[in-house]
Amino acid sequence: MTAGAAPAKVFLVVTPEVVTRGNLVHLSGSAGSCRRGNTVILISHAFPATHEFAGVPAVLTKVISGGAFKATTRIPLHRHSGLYHITGRCGGGNLGFYGSLRVLAHV
Repeated sequence: MTAGAAPAKVFLVVTPEVVTRGNLVHLSGSAGSCRRGNTVILISHAFPATHEFAGVPAVLTKVISGGAFKATTRIPLHRHSGLYHITGRCGGGNLGFYGSLRVLAHV
């Protein structure tokens, strides 16, 4: 980053924000100044336990150009209905965003 430049924005978009268990959720956003090729770790008890961070299920994805990332995951069929929070890490630090996802048993 150059002197006087604003820090890159960090954000998370969850689509859809309400999902029936067993269905897909798309996660995208910006990891700010996290470099291309670094791993973004998206952390939530809503996710499948394919990967974990500190004992919590996680989705891993790579930073593409400009700090952007995107991933898709399927909410497990056994996940309880409720509101789940999503946080993220990259480059060894917390990204500072906070997302949420509501999981329903059925529509």
